[in-house]
Amino acid sequence: MFLKIGVKHVLKFSIYNYLLFLSLLVVVLSFKQWKKTLWLAISIVLAYMFGMVLVVYGNFIPKLEIIKFLIVFSIFSLALFNFFSIKRVLKSKHKFVFIFAILFGFFNGLGSSSDLLGNLKRNESGLIPMIEVALGLGTAILIAILLLLTMVTLLRKVPKVEKKTWVLAFSIIIFGLSLPLIFSQMFN
Repeated sequence: MFLKIGVKHVLKFSIYNYLLFLSLLVVVLSFKQWKKTLWLAISIVLAYMFGMVLVVYGNFIPKLEIIKFLIVFSIFSLALFNFFSIKRVLKSKHKFVFIFAILFGFFNGLGSSSDLLGNLKRNESGLIPMIEVALGLGTAILIAILLLLTMVTLLRKVPKVEKKTWVLAFSIIIFGLSLPLIFSQMFN
């Protein structure tokens, strides 16, 4: 059950923040950079777990409105970062991307922990369910990354557009998609 929760959290199209965020990461990468891609996925999952641990065991109760805003803001910020740091982003040597991945995972872990708590039985330990959710999340992230990476690779080959143009175009599109989400979180 908890494994399924983790998978659905990423691949649920009504909650498309993961797809937006992962698209911003993947548009810069290629299949040759599989180690970096794997480390980015692992960093998201570990940060997600840390956020859940804070809520489940640390009795930290975040304000969901703030967490939802921070999730969208991390997407918005990565889009801006990709746009304004295009030269560094294209070299794929910039470590800031990992910071974005960690923050995004952490905020999502904080925001999703209420779902986990709601599904825990009264005397059940949260550790095994958290591990199951994290495994489901990690699996879904890897599936999404593979699909997005395949799509981006195919799109790059069709019209023979430079990688720089694709990164800028994706960043602008996702920036545009994240703006209404930010405003809805600010004025909600």
